[in-house]
Amino acid sequence: MWTALGSLLRPQPAPSPAPRAEQPTPSWRVGFEDLAREHGFEPLRVEGSLPHELEGTLYRNGPGRFGVGGERYRHWFDGDGAVTAVRVGHGRAFGATKMVQTPAYLEERRAGRRLYGGYDTPLARPFYEVVLGQVKNAGNTSIMLWDDRVFALCESGRPIELADNDLTTLGENDLGVVRRAFAAHPHRVPSRRALYGFGLGVGPRTSVEVYELPDDRAPRTIARFSLDGLRLNHDFAVTERHAVFLFSPTYLSISDMLLFRRGPVSSARWRPERGVEVVLVGLDAPHEVVRFHVDAFHMEHVVNAFERDGEIVIDQVDYPDPWGLERFVSGLVRGVVQAPLASRLRRVVIDPNRRTLRAELLADRPLELPRVSPRVESRPHRFAYLAGASGEFIDAVLAFDLETGAVDRFAPGADQYPSEAVFVPRDGGGEENDGWLLTMVLDARQRESHLAVLDARRVGAGPIARLWFDHAIPFGFHGAWAGGR
Repeated sequence: MWTALGSLLRPQPAPSPAPRAEQPTPSWRVGFEDLAREHGFEPLRVEGSLPHELEGTLYRNGPGRFGVGGERYRHWFDGDGAVTAVRVGHGRAFGATKMVQTPAYLEERRAGRRLYGGYDTPLARPFYEVVLGQVKNAGNTSIMLWDDRVFALCESGRPIELADNDLTTLGENDLGVVRRAFAAHPHRVPSRRALYGFGLGVGPRTSVEVYELPDDRAPRTIARFSLDGLRLNHDFAVTERHAVFLFSPTYLSISDMLLFRRGPVSSARWRPERGVEVVLVGLDAPHEVVRFHVDAFHMEHVVNAFERDGEIVIDQVDYPDPWGLERFVSGLVRGVVQAPLASRLRRVVIDPNRRTLRAELLADRPLELPRVSPRVESRPHRFAYLAGASGEFIDAVLAFDLETGAVDRFAPGADQYPSEAVFVPRDGGGEENDGWLLTMVLDARQRESHLAVLDARRVGAGPIARLWFDHAIPFGFHGAWAGGR
C-alpha cells in the first residue's frame, strides 16, 4: 500500500504530447526538383492529334538546378537556367532540354560549391558582387528570338546565345550595345519591325539603358537615364510610339548586402510615400523623356500596351506592394506556400500631357504570366491569356475576353500543373483568338511533363494534343514560339 501511495505522491512525468501529424509533401514540389537528365531532340509521344498547320519550335526557359555542392538555393528565381524546346511539324514532335552553360554555372560546378549569391540566396563575395558588379547570370528567365537566333535571358546579365539545333550554349553576347545587363522582357513592335528592351546598371544610382533591336539593322541604344537609389525592375511596356516604365518604390540596401550578405530581396525596403515613377521614352524622339510620380503599386508583368486618343493604355499584372508576390514565391523551393498569390489584373491609362495615371480593375484573382497574340502586340487587344492559381500553386490556364468579361478556363486536374500559355496564331486566321495556346504541364504523379496544345477559341475544351516527355521538366517562367523552325 505504501509503495502504491508513494507512487501517487511522487511527481508524475507530464504526459507525452500527442505526435504532431506530418504535413504531406505537396505534389507540386516535384517541379522544384533538379532536371533529371539533359538531352538533345528526341521523339515525344503524341497523344491526340497535332494540327497539321502547327509547325515550328516552342522554346521555354526556367530553373533546371536548384543548388550546388549539396547546398540548396533559397529562392525559385535563383535556380540555374535550363532551356526546353519542343519542335513540331507533320504530326510529329521532338523535345530537348539542356542546362544553360553560363560562365558562373560552369565555375560553380568546377568548384563544387556556391560562389555567388542571387535574388535571395546570400551573397558569397559581397564586395565583388555589389561594388564590382560580378554577379551571377543564371540564364533562367525567358527566351528572345532575334535575327534568326535564340537567346536565354536573365536580367542580371547579358543575353546568352544558344544553338537552335541542339540547345548547346554558345556564350554571352553583348549584341554590340549591352554594357552590363539586358532585362528578361523585350517587347516587339510589329509596325516598326523591331524588338525593344532595357538593361539596368546598379550603383548608388540606378542607370537605365533602352535598346532597339531592328530586324534588318544592328542593335542600338536609344536612351539613357538614371533613378535615385539602387532599384530593380522586371518588365516594361512598349506601344507603337513609346517605351513606358513604371518603377515601383522598392529600394535595395547596399549596406545590408555588404555587411550581412543579404540577397537583393532580403535587403529591399518598400517606400510607398515615394510613389511609382512613370518614365515615358518617345521611340521617335528618345531624347524627350517625360517623368512624373503616381501612387505606389508594384507592376510585375505587362500583358500588352497601346495608344488611344492621346493616352497610353497598359494591361498589367500588378500588386499593391511587392510582398504580394514575394510571400507566394519565397518558400516554394522548400515546398512551402507562405501566402496565396495576391495579384490582380488591371488596366492603367496614362495621360502624358496631364501627367496622370488612372486604373481600372479587370480581375481580382490569383493570376500571373500573361500573354497575348503576337499579332496585337503594341496594338489594341481583346484577349489575354494567363496562368491561374485556385489552390496553392498554378493549376489552370485562363483566357480573358476583355470586351465581354467572359473567362474560359482549362484545369488539367489533380496533381497537374500548367505554366505560361504561349499563343501561336493560325496562318491565315482572321480573328485575334484564332490559334493555339501551348502550355507545359507537369504531371506530378507520373513525374512526367507534357506540352498541351489548346484551341485558343475553346480553352475549356481541353487539349487537342499532348506531347509527352519521359521525365519531369522543372517549373519554368517564360517562352517564345519560332514558326517554321
